[in-house]
Amino acid sequence: MNPRRTEQIANRIQMLVSEILQREISDPRLNSLVINRIELTNDGSFARIHVSTFLPDVDPEAVLKVLKKASGFIRKNLAGKLDLRIVPTLRFQWDSSVKDGEEVLSTLRKLNVEDN
Repeated sequence: MNPRRTEQIANRIQMLVSEILQREISDPRLNSLVINRIELTNDGSFARIHVSTFLPDVDPEAVLKVLKKASGFIRKNLAGKLDLRIVPTLRFQWDSSVKDGEEVLSTLRKLNVEDN
């Protein structure tokens, strides 16, 4: 598949999965979930969805367990909204980059305060 087309499909999947998580799944553990990026294989058969949250007390393992159970439901909803012959199999992965970035910013703020 064309790399540009793959990127377009990944962006569309990201938007649709976000909508499905917000509007169609009522699990409170998924309310604060953010989809950081989607890695789609060249043939479009698998999509690795990187998720995180801004909340500090979220258990990543519990969230991934819920997402794994809901992946079939999410994929079925995607099938109705995507104009693709094959809807990719969804795999969720926790992405700690948001938390790591927040820690770096916090450290920089502390250093800035100490310098002043």
